[in-house]
Amino acid sequence: MWYRGRSRRDEGAAAVEFALVSTVLILLLIGIVQFGILFYQWVELTHAAREGVRWASLEYPAGSVTTPGTVRYKAAQSSPGLGLTDSDIAVSPDDPGIDDVGDPATVTVTHAVPIFTPFMQGLFGTEDGTFQLHSTATMRIE
Repeated sequence: MWYRGRSRRDEGAAAVEFALVSTVLILLLIGIVQFGILFYQWVELTHAAREGVRWASLEYPAGSVTTPGTVRYKAAQSSPGLGLTDSDIAVSPDDPGIDDVGDPATVTVTHAVPIFTPFMQGLFGTEDGTFQLHSTATMRIE
């Protein structure tokens, strides 16, 4: 079938253009999904650090029964989707008996997020296929 204004050379051009454009669009979509996963896990990590330091600041003064292990547990339980372990959570000060009201308590949470696309691994420069996310929160002991 002949269309007015189109020559025989243009018949397959749309398929070739779609193949070229769709590749770029798919890579862009995969990048958006990976960024969304990283952003979600960063928000959860920040939430875990804030919940841990909130617990430490309210329950951490001298003479309390709160330990760094309890603070780590509270931080990990506030973001169960991340699967945080004790080694992912650092609590400062380590000894709750030496601090007074007004001293700072700090919780740092680190988590390795797997990157599922090879080109994103090259973009972030990771060798093990993960991206390290960190979040630190500090509050005064009350």
